Amino acid sequence: MDDYKTLAELQEIDSHIDALDYREANLAERAAYLALKDEVAKIEALYANVAKKLRDESAILKKHEDVLEGLNAKIAKEEKRLYSGTVTIPKELASIQQELAHLKEQADNTELELLEQSEVVDGCKSDDKAISERLQKRTVERDAAQKRMEDELAQIAGERDGWKAKREPVYAALSEDASRLYDKVRLKHQVAVTVLEGEICQGCRVDLPSTEADHIHESMTLERCSNCGRIFVKPTE
Repeated sequence: MDDYKTLAELQEIDSHIDALDYREANLAERAAYLALKDEVAKIEALYANVAKKLRDESAILKKHEDVLEGLNAKIAKEEKRLYSGTVTIPKELASIQQELAHLKEQADNTELELLEQSEVVDGCKSDDKAISERLQKRTVERDAAQKRMEDELAQIAGERDGWKAKREPVYAALSEDASRLYDKVRLKHQVAVTVLEGEICQGCRVDLPSTEADHIHESMTLERCSNCGRIFVKPTE
């Protein structure tokens, strides 16, 4: 196989590999996965805050419940003393009645606070449930997106490995000068190999001088475009 045909074949293989690299770098499935991953992280942070608020507000509710329970116990104790008949001194009975009135007022206030705090806790529970469901839904979507991304990346890797396996014997078939020149041009242009159609370089689309174009068409060695530096190969018949 001569260098013209080998270079053309090598360029075709490398173009497939380049396309796979571009596809991998700009993978839509990756962008979708990363967007969902970021959203899940934000929802997780939000959920942590809501869960903490629910715990804090529930603790306040429990304190109100404990206080009310204690007050009711004291009320029951004082009412038992008041109506048991064991206390007969009017002044002491009046003191018990006064204490009962104070305790019942405290209990009423605490019960009101308890009801208000219950509403706060119910709101927190509602938020917790809504965000938990949203987090679960987005997590499922993120995991599915990750699977699609990984499947696509695996497919790309498999195709790339196949093209690289084809590339090795083709590259090895080049002469040393041709492979060195190809590698040099590839540093500047992904498409290092092109053809000259008439006087127009198909790589940079520049018209070359007639004398230069004639020389390139007649040459039996590898020639390069004076404008872009790409390597010319002979058009396939």
